[in-house]
Amino acid sequence: MNDTKLPIPFIIASMVAGAIQPLIALVDTYFAAQLSTQDLACLALGGGLASSVGWIGGQLIGGFPGVLGRLRGRGDDQSARQLSGEVVCLAALLGLVLAVPVGLTLGELVMGLTDSEATGSGARHYLQIRMIGLPFEMASFVAFGIFRAGFQAVWTPILIMSVALIANALYNFLFVFVFNFGLTGLALGSSLAAFTAVAAAAIPIGRWQGWTPKVGMFNVRHLRLATSTKLSVRLGGKALWRGIFLNMVLVGSSLVAERFSTSDLAAHGLALQIWLLLAFVMDGFAHAGLAFGSRLIGSGAFEQARRFGWRLMWHSSMLCIILCLALTLSWSFIAPGFNLDGIAAAAFATLLFPMVVQTLPASIAFVADGMLKGAGDLGFLAWQMLIASACIFPLSLLIFGGSLRGLWWAVTAWVSTRAVLCVWRLATDRWVVIAKRQMHEVTSNP
Repeated sequence: MNDTKLPIPFIIASMVAGAIQPLIALVDTYFAAQLSTQDLACLALGGGLASSVGWIGGQLIGGFPGVLGRLRGRGDDQSARQLSGEVVCLAALLGLVLAVPVGLTLGELVMGLTDSEATGSGARHYLQIRMIGLPFEMASFVAFGIFRAGFQAVWTPILIMSVALIANALYNFLFVFVFNFGLTGLALGSSLAAFTAVAAAAIPIGRWQGWTPKVGMFNVRHLRLATSTKLSVRLGGKALWRGIFLNMVLVGSSLVAERFSTSDLAAHGLALQIWLLLAFVMDGFAHAGLAFGSRLIGSGAFEQARRFGWRLMWHSSMLCIILCLALTLSWSFIAPGFNLDGIAAAAFATLLFPMVVQTLPASIAFVADGMLKGAGDLGFLAWQMLIASACIFPLSLLIFGGSLRGLWWAVTAWVSTRAVLCVWRLATDRWVVIAKRQMHEVTSNP
């Protein structure tokens, strides 16, 4: 690949597929808003926790896409198929084992941390029902890693995410409006949508011979894992810590908003979904950094990979201008569109400026993050997330956090810290040393 040429179709397709994922949550938000502001607040907290559990669980195999891309870059397709088969079985098994204890533990935790018993009870109920789909959510991380890092697929991820979006909307309509299940119906809809997505993804992956799940299950049962799988799991342990600290900020921000008022929590929940929508759109560049950067690294073209990363950052910054303009023009129409009450709508209106300001550092942080994931530098990513989440975010809350708007300035400081640290790391050669050592390990012990 020429490092001066960006994979534009891949980036655009990743943006579209990425935008669909938070749209699924926005569909849930719409249905919850039709029920009541209280149900919307419960979804904001319970749904945030459930999504965090799925995302953090996916980090247990978070080193997988980078290792897979480097194997493909090296031309070792057989090892790549074995890796994919073993990891998808590990992911589903982990999700099955974790679903009940995580649901019970976090359910009681959220009851203890919320001031409103009604909000805490509703959030706990939603979370525990949603955990039914955890094995499928974790397996979906593997499937999309295969699509992007394994095959650099352009349109297939969009198709699979569209299937999940449509399925989720249909399940919600059925369970909420037909059967009147309320929040229970929303949780069931999300769980079944995750299952539908994995089932749909298995069709093209199987046709492309992208994995060997039967062999993978045998190897997992008998603990005969390939060195590349062990490396993915080991890196996943570091990614897990990164995911925990990241989601501490996202979930913690909802807990802070809940202490202001139920209306503030509802406004914050909608703003957080918009933030996630922006993040998943900008992640199109991050996915390109991981998928194409890891292949360049696997082939030994380290300086070409670094230049590719800088170029991705520049173009993602240009996207920020468009996103900020779109936010500014549409902001006053969003709250009425989601049926927020007057108090919640007024709180939501104050969040435009911090939302716009944070888009540039967020885009830079996401791209650098993708490049470093491709290199297997998960240890650094865990440390930078620890610094930003455990130091900068709490300090910023002390300074700005007396209001919902101040809370969002603290989020801006958090993501800006991540951007600075990731750019500094990408400019050094430490990630090159780490990538070389990991690939030597896989080559020496297949």
